[in-house]
Amino acid sequence: MIHDEDFEVTSIDLLKRELISRYVSVMLIVLAAYVFIFYFILKISLLAVCTLIYLGFALYSWLLIRKKYNIKTLVHGHLISAPLFAGFIMLYFWSYSMSVCIWLLPVPLGAYIFLEKKYVFLYSLYMVIIILSVNFIADLYPFDVINNENKPKLRISDIFVFMANIGVLALLLFYKDKIKKLEIEKKIRDKQRTQDEKDSLPNITVTEDNSPENVEKYTELFTKIKGIVEDEARFKESDFTVSSLCFVLKTNNMYISKAIKLNGYNTFNHYINTCRINHVKALIRDSDFNKVTLMEAYTASGFSNQSTFNRVFKQIEGITPSEYVKSVMATQA
Repeated sequence: MIHDEDFEVTSIDLLKRELISRYVSVMLIVLAAYVFIFYFILKISLLAVCTLIYLGFALYSWLLIRKKYNIKTLVHGHLISAPLFAGFIMLYFWSYSMSVCIWLLPVPLGAYIFLEKKYVFLYSLYMVIIILSVNFIADLYPFDVINNENKPKLRISDIFVFMANIGVLALLLFYKDKIKKLEIEKKIRDKQRTQDEKDSLPNITVTEDNSPENVEKYTELFTKIKGIVEDEARFKESDFTVSSLCFVLKTNNMYISKAIKLNGYNTFNHYINTCRINHVKALIRDSDFNKVTLMEAYTASGFSNQSTFNRVFKQIEGITPSEYVKSVMATQA
């Protein structure tokens, strides 16, 4: 059963992934067009080859990770690498045309759509640093690659840059409004849910002592928690939090924390991470590890990135994931 809260999160996530997919499609077409312009019109073979390599790398990376990737990690990677490649291209045209700077305009907008507000400032600053660096390098080492015959043809490149970026900006702005609308609606509903939780009277009476009656009630609550987290495998959802659990059970954080502590776990995070690590270990033991990678195992278990997975695994198991894999493979050999 899909609850409203989960549906809202899923809708926003799907919308962002749809935008990324369409953006990648547009950029691959644009890069292919640039290969044509550089090679056949401007006669700059080096730029054509470099752009073709970048296109191939981008296409390969997308096909590799399009089904399993963390949105923020992918966006950070693109917002760091794409301006660097644009800066490399800008070096060759800086003395003749600065229109290629337009390629950097979608950077802060992309950060605004996908990331926190602080990254809009940071990536805007990053964009300025790249432009200043290009200007400084071009002054020291002029790149004279455009002959007199091809200078009039630069207008074709400038027009294409302008039109392509209008298309990219229009795509980002179209999805920006749709994504922000869903995010605002989710915030309003979250506030309403929080208020409803405060207004509702819990079924469990909290006392300081661990009387048999109280322990029984918390044991009952933990059975419900276990049914949702483990039996329904909600621990596999990287964005499943104690707030999500509170909403499903129609109770609050205090009662859930008490029930979890009485069953041997320090916190909700300790409990859900234990479930995730146990699932990773089961996948490692029961799968052909020549076909299933460690990344596939931890992403399938609810971890959104490798650093968190490594840290949590070491905390719970006392050894690193790679050490555990080696021990399992040695046992199975």
